[in-house]
Amino acid sequence: RLVYRKGVDLMIEVIPAICKKFEHVNFVIGGDGPMRVGLEQMRENNQLQDRVEMLGHVRHQNVRNVLCRGHIYLNCSLTEAFCIAILEAASCGLLVVSTKVGGVPEVLPDNMIKYAAPDGPQLIECLGAAILSDIKDVM
Repeated sequence: RLVYRKGVDLMIEVIPAICKKFEHVNFVIGGDGPMRVGLEQMRENNQLQDRVEMLGHVRHQNVRNVLCRGHIYLNCSLTEAFCIAILEAASCGLLVVSTKVGGVPEVLPDNMIKYAAPDGPQLIECLGAAILSDIKDVM
């Protein structure tokens, strides 16, 4: 869901900064909700229509196919009891970059997840490091 507690404001800050640093990186965003408009405005204002794909609602049976398109899963939640989404992403082989909030640190082992505070600059730094790590793994 694209709602405030899922850290959509952080995504709006992080995505343009990462796209500026890494011209080969694209984002696929699944979900719908009241914060979708902010993401669409960010995409438009930064001319990222070709790099930020907005899928809208993703049916449960299609989640795996969407996740398998990626390399890294970004979770920007401001609060979370137990985040099933990061478990699903890791089970599809994605490295997870997540805010370190609530029960998130209890979900995955440290080698499958990178943590940042729920802060734009820290998320940008953490995601950037994960992207560089992914590039090294591919080469």
